[in-house]
Amino acid sequence: MALRIGTGISSDTNAYFAGKNAAVKALSSLGVDVPELGIAFSHYEYPILQINDGIKATLGEKNLVIINSQGNVISNTFKKRSVVLSLLSGHSYYHAVSLVKSISENPYVAGHHLAWGLLNSLEAKTKKKETQKKLVLVFGSDSFIQKTELLRGLQEVLGVRFPIAGGIVSSDSSLNPTELSFNRQSSKDGAVGILFAGDNLVIGIGSGHGWIPLGLPKKIKKAEGNRIQDLDDMSPLKYYMQYLGKHIDLRNEDITSIATIYPLGLEVEKDSYIVRFPKFFEPGGSIIVDSQVVENQHARLMMGTRKALLEASEKTISKALEPLQKENITPKFVILIAGIERKEILGIDINTEINIIKRKVPETTKVIGIYTRGQFAPLEGHSQLTSPSYYQNGAIFIAAVGIKNA
Repeated sequence: MALRIGTGISSDTNAYFAGKNAAVKALSSLGVDVPELGIAFSHYEYPILQINDGIKATLGEKNLVIINSQGNVISNTFKKRSVVLSLLSGHSYYHAVSLVKSISENPYVAGHHLAWGLLNSLEAKTKKKETQKKLVLVFGSDSFIQKTELLRGLQEVLGVRFPIAGGIVSSDSSLNPTELSFNRQSSKDGAVGILFAGDNLVIGIGSGHGWIPLGLPKKIKKAEGNRIQDLDDMSPLKYYMQYLGKHIDLRNEDITSIATIYPLGLEVEKDSYIVRFPKFFEPGGSIIVDSQVVENQHARLMMGTRKALLEASEKTISKALEPLQKENITPKFVILIAGIERKEILGIDINTEINIIKRKVPETTKVIGIYTRGQFAPLEGHSQLTSPSYYQNGAIFIAAVGIKNA
């Protein structure tokens, strides 16, 4: 049986019925097939165990992953307070799921445990038969600042250049964790991974962000944890004031909008930057961000515009579809993981971003997505086989999933 996917959405105010109604619609969309895996993106205001119970009242005891979100995507629509459920079936691919808890105690070790949990689960499903591993999706609670350490632990087991993507889930602000769950085991300090594998499975990926360099680069001279204290010859606050003007007191104002339009870019390869949104400026001029920062890395002011973000979205979906187009494969589904901060800039054009994706794929291809506060994704414009993944803010990641033609 080929890979099939059914999707459903509900915005019912009652969490139990939101889960139940999404499951009824997803089952109807799937048709006669029996689902083997459910993946639910559930807005953080819904109690996750009530969503779980509502879905399982319809599905029965199937493998079910639930991830809290800032907003969800189904087809060509962005929906904030909703549950989007995807049901996967078929014997032409394998999946494995693993959950780890208490990741804030040691994110690096948690990454190791999560990766080995996925590999051991896959080995049990394939009965130790070798099969090609294609992609890991990983979602973690925003309960810790060492996001890159979780990723490093995963990469040491799975491979530095193995495709790993996902997001960090929080409520109304970063470092304010919400829940995720697997088969009713839930955690606000955990991570869940989903491994997709199979010799006939074809997955193309693309990623980007769209913020463009604005200021001159400065080397991070002093940093501690997620605090940037000094740049080359000035404090981060003075660096910002140099470009934005001294009339804005960034220490006292709500800087959310300013930080979203003008984040910091951290250079991870020559002229390739990942985005970090400042959370706030301290009285001494330091910047606090949501993940640890290393010294001697170059940072520079970036700028986001609607046009640049939408251009990045178009490049990202085109990149993701390349491997499938080369083999004349129609994608069964496309999954989007993106930064909710993009909505701050795009506004109502957030649906334009989603429509760019939807227009690039056939009508039969399901489009699902989740908006989060942080993302794991490769660098913008790089081949999926040449770039490792990084922890980023504001990114857009797309995976297109299909099956080789018989």
